[in-house]
Amino acid sequence: MKTPTSREWMLATAAVVLLAAWGTFRWIPPRRDEWRRWSRARVEAQHRQQEYTRLLEMRPRLEQRLLDLRARLPVYETGRDVSSELLRSLERLAAEHGVSLLRRDAGKEREVRDLRQQAVTCQWEANLSGLVRLLFALQSAEGMPDVSQLSINPAPAGGGMLRGTMTVEYLYFRGSAARTPEKTAGRED
Repeated sequence: MKTPTSREWMLATAAVVLLAAWGTFRWIPPRRDEWRRWSRARVEAQHRQQEYTRLLEMRPRLEQRLLDLRARLPVYETGRDVSSELLRSLERLAAEHGVSLLRRDAGKEREVRDLRQQAVTCQWEANLSGLVRLLFALQSAEGMPDVSQLSINPAPAGGGMLRGTMTVEYLYFRGSAARTPEKTAGRED
């Protein structure tokens, strides 16, 4: 057998280098994509862990805020119809601020976990100042009513009057034992 010449050695070396380069470039892109996915997943897991740690550190403050919020909600006796009382309080607030309620309709009471929720939809007519004062009074009223929908249009009579509809959501408890801290603070869901 004849020994390879230097030219044949160079061709063989070039062929091996080309095969190694081709294999490397065939192997690297899928691995590079996989590495990127792993890196992205690791960074996302670190962010989630930081967020969970932050939430755990905030838990005592949030639980205290929840207890304070729950203490502000009214409690009504079980079986008592509260829709007339809610309508009267809304009418009283509206009258105090110069808003005339044209039509009122109390919705059905809905149960939201241990809370009760009832919506009152009403048609109203007022000037802008009276409406703003009513909305502010609702925001700071006992029981924290929430205006979930509000529509405003110019009144057909004109004269700077506005007319529209609004839905006020009321939250409250039923029964006297509804706000005890043992039932609310240590609850895990």
